[in-house]
Amino acid sequence: MDHDDENAKLYRERAQKLRAIAGAMHDNRSHKILLELADEYEHIANTCEAMASTDRKLAARNSK
Repeated sequence: MDHDDENAKLYRERAQKLRAIAGAMHDNRSHKILLELADEYEHIANTCEAMASTDRKLAARNSK
């Protein structure tokens, strides 16, 4: 697993933890903010995965 894949995994774990915390929140504003942050972490994870995929494709092309 490369660095970007590892980062994606970490950001997904953070998103999951934020969602769990949000589920326990009784304040609607805090709940909403935590879910929005979790969504942003998911977006970052997706970007990391896209970067990793691009790196793998470039490495395969350069190895030919």
